[in-house]
Amino acid sequence: MGAALSVVVERFIESGKPFSSADIVREARVTRQAVHKHLKESVRSGRVLISGYARARRYTKVIPIRQRVEVATAGSSYRLSARLLLMDVMAGEVTLDFTGAVELGDEFLDEIFNVWSPANPSVQLKVAHLPARLAPQFFAFAKRER
Repeated sequence: MGAALSVVVERFIESGKPFSSADIVREARVTRQAVHKHLKESVRSGRVLISGYARARRYTKVIPIRQRVEVATAGSSYRLSARLLLMDVMAGEVTLDFTGAVELGDEFLDEIFNVWSPANPSVQLKVAHLPARLAPQFFAFAKRER
């Protein structure tokens, strides 16, 4: 029964059209509670967005947003710099562009990769244009934090 529900929910999500929990209940022939539990997990994982309230509530697939943030514009030494840099980031794919960065602070890296990233699982971080002189520090931090 759980596998059938997963298949039905996945089909509704992948259709890209808004749907209600009642649509899934009718098609999967399972309880409303089971559907809500499944949808709640999909929302929590960042795959589905909710709009409306009560009976007007609709679910839609999250379309990943691609964003590029320039690290050099915020600075790359302090925890606050990382927070300011990622303050307006939405769900999706974010490229951290290190063009022009002259230094990297452990506080900055810790805030991004150990604090902010786990708190925002719907965001995939990518690194671009990391200067060769900063790469050893960046990778040493990554290795140390595993």
